[in-house]
Amino acid sequence: MKSTITTLLLLSPLVSQMAQGACTLTCPEDTVCYSASISDAADCWNNIPTNVEWKNNTLNTISQSLENFGFGALYHNTGPPYNLKVPVMEELEATKAMVFDNDFQFQEHLQGILTSLLDAHTRYSKPQCYSATLVMPMAFDFKLTETVTNSGAVQSEPIPYFIPSIYYNQYDEQFGGIDAALFSQPVALINGVEVITAIDSWGSGHETRSNNAGARFNAALRSFLYRSVVSCLVDDAGDGLTITMQDGTEIVLDWLVAFTSQFGQASECVTSDVKVESGVKEMQPNRQRVLLNEGLGEAKITHAELHEDRPDRKVVISPEEAQYEISCFVQQTKGDAGADAAEVSEVLVMKVASFSPNSTGYLAAWTGFTEDASRCLDESFDMIVVDVMQNGGGYVCMGLRLLEMLIEDYWNDHTKVEMKYDLPHSTLMDGWIANVNNPDPYIDPDAVEQILNPETQEPFVDGKAYYYPGRNVTIGGVESWRTNWFCLNCKEAEVLPTGWTPKKFVTSDKLIILSDGTCGSTCASFTRIAQEGNKATFIGAGGLWHQEMDVASFAGGFVCQPLYLATMAAQAGLAAFPNFITNQHWQFGWAAWYSQITPSRPVQFIEQEPAHRTGFWSFPHTSVNVSITTSATSTLYDTVIADSISRIAVESEARVCSNSDGVYIGLVSTLSVALVGLIALVVYDRHKRKQEEGGDSAYAALGK
Repeated sequence: MKSTITTLLLLSPLVSQMAQGACTLTCPEDTVCYSASISDAADCWNNIPTNVEWKNNTLNTISQSLENFGFGALYHNTGPPYNLKVPVMEELEATKAMVFDNDFQFQEHLQGILTSLLDAHTRYSKPQCYSATLVMPMAFDFKLTETVTNSGAVQSEPIPYFIPSIYYNQYDEQFGGIDAALFSQPVALINGVEVITAIDSWGSGHETRSNNAGARFNAALRSFLYRSVVSCLVDDAGDGLTITMQDGTEIVLDWLVAFTSQFGQASECVTSDVKVESGVKEMQPNRQRVLLNEGLGEAKITHAELHEDRPDRKVVISPEEAQYEISCFVQQTKGDAGADAAEVSEVLVMKVASFSPNSTGYLAAWTGFTEDASRCLDESFDMIVVDVMQNGGGYVCMGLRLLEMLIEDYWNDHTKVEMKYDLPHSTLMDGWIANVNNPDPYIDPDAVEQILNPETQEPFVDGKAYYYPGRNVTIGGVESWRTNWFCLNCKEAEVLPTGWTPKKFVTSDKLIILSDGTCGSTCASFTRIAQEGNKATFIGAGGLWHQEMDVASFAGGFVCQPLYLATMAAQAGLAAFPNFITNQHWQFGWAAWYSQITPSRPVQFIEQEPAHRTGFWSFPHTSVNVSITTSATSTLYDTVIADSISRIAVESEARVCSNSDGVYIGLVSTLSVALVGLIALVVYDRHKRKQEEGGDSAYAALGK
């Protein structure tokens, strides 16, 4: 590893243009191996030769699939707030005539087109022969500083630091001599650019988790230093990064390459991971992908770090016991500052990691999920905090059912959580309706989450009933035909868990939903519906400080894959629909879901800010030691609880200080606000010191 004052030229030459040699990296099966040479890694990803058949098949499969893309027309011009203009079909067509030196160049080009959509539902992952990740010995750790100026303004700015990543020891073994300055002071520049600017700029061109800059920053915060060759563009990664510390010290760090046995082997591009059972093809998780772990929020918080030495917390379901993706505890707040005024003595904290619980069959998954949710909600509480940070979605009906279990208005009337969808007309769907005419756009008419006629609350009589006459709309400046409106049939979920009734509901100021903005898909349904109905109070974690941040991402509707469309075409007796012959992973947003407050706009292209923000950037990730992020998350819960109680106490005091005629008693109320504000500052300072102490102790535990 190079240290001291050295200049690193990142972009010239690009790693894909390095002199190509044979792939010399080898690794045993079911193992993750490491290389200190980005040049050797480039030899391996450039080792896959151009294959015209693979290229044409891939482009034809994606192009024909995107004729069914729910947002195909809109992407010509999404309008505000994101103003994206991506002529994706034209770019795919132009790619057919391009000549590439090797398959990697083609894969990077294609991935770049689809990445520009900034949509996780349309994320493209390269084939498994590119199973490698570029990693660093550190991860970001932002600390929020607040100072009151002479003018009375409060300076509030996140300051970047580094903490060791889980690759620290491997990096030290490969390179040796990691400069201690890396972890001893704030970071000033990365490659000569301010840290926040560097992360944001990289995220805008590489991170698909959100079209909102604040939420995308939260995702890029981790992926910037953990670059999966399969899942993101790496052609511009260079040899490594030049880090400038606050005191001017420059540290040059080369990339460490983590890879598996498949890396650089052309034969692994076509090894099938398609399981055929009872005539139904299902994509199975690939072992090498699981080994590398693409860092999409799988890292779990731990029971010991979250609750150890916390007698004020009663554990109901620990993170390790959360088979159905829900964990929860009750925190005692009686005697805490502002708790009496806010009438909050017990807070239920629920972590909903996913709406896709791991179980055989959807009904078993739904039953387990709702039963665990009911276990949490059977506890005694005065306020609820629901943490949906990094929740990537799952079963739509599970998100809607949890809303009903939390909110009285929705419990009493299930139709209030129904979402309005439509599908684009296409040649494939025309043939499917003409020849099959199922009342659902599904291969299996008994599949999960069938569709309903929102006017009758009953299934459509056949496919023509939802497909025709349809609606002729202009969206993105493009005229197209779309289906009639429909909603999802969640009646099976609406009776779960069997025989259960909520013991109590809380008001919207005491139902707190905590999001980092990457809460997506079904999780976006969960947050958007409650937010549009003013049924909860939303707190946004992290993001670009002092700039807008959305509470959710990739709220597209529901997704589809080429294999599914190929099966539909076969069942309808239509011409064969193309499907990938290589083993990349890709899907697209099929149905579009529309906003209740802006009904002409798909929800994915509106922006809704949280009511409050909290300075937290210590997000769990596969590259970060779990004890560090769990300790930080524990402190985050304390902060969110304390801040929420303080706000509720202020409002409560204000109501008390109104006379019988509703005239506000200004002096008394002002004193109350000042007092509660002082309490909040004391509580904040206490939690801030606790966070710093916890971070230091967690850091020390690593022995660094």
